[in-house]
Amino acid sequence: MIVTTPAGEQRIRAQHLPASVQLSSVPGAGSLSARAILEAVSHAQQSEIILVEGGPQLMGDFFAEKYLDELFLTLAPQIAGRDGNSERPGLVTGKRFAPEHPLWGTLIGVKRSESHLFLRYAFE
Repeated sequence: MIVTTPAGEQRIRAQHLPASVQLSSVPGAGSLSARAILEAVSHAQQSEIILVEGGPQLMGDFFAEKYLDELFLTLAPQIAGRDGNSERPGLVTGKRFAPEHPLWGTLIGVKRSESHLFLRYAFE
């Protein structure tokens, strides 16, 4: 399921999505709140578990609104780096938590596949 704005819905529909992809738009302009996204998903289908895959802005919103219970973080042994000529955002963009209100997760699982680590953190 893709949840987006009405303008986003128009752009996405022009790409001829497979029938298996469900598209839902939330009225309003600009970015969507985590709450609006979860309400749209819950309206379409009741679920106990909702997987959120998003970029740094979306992750920041879910952390800030305290709608994230767990974080699955993959560490790969590739070093990308930053040189200041191009923006390479981190896990969260648009929100600052530390030092005033740091968010601490509790490690609840670790798996390894070759040189990759798959970490699972719980958040209150």
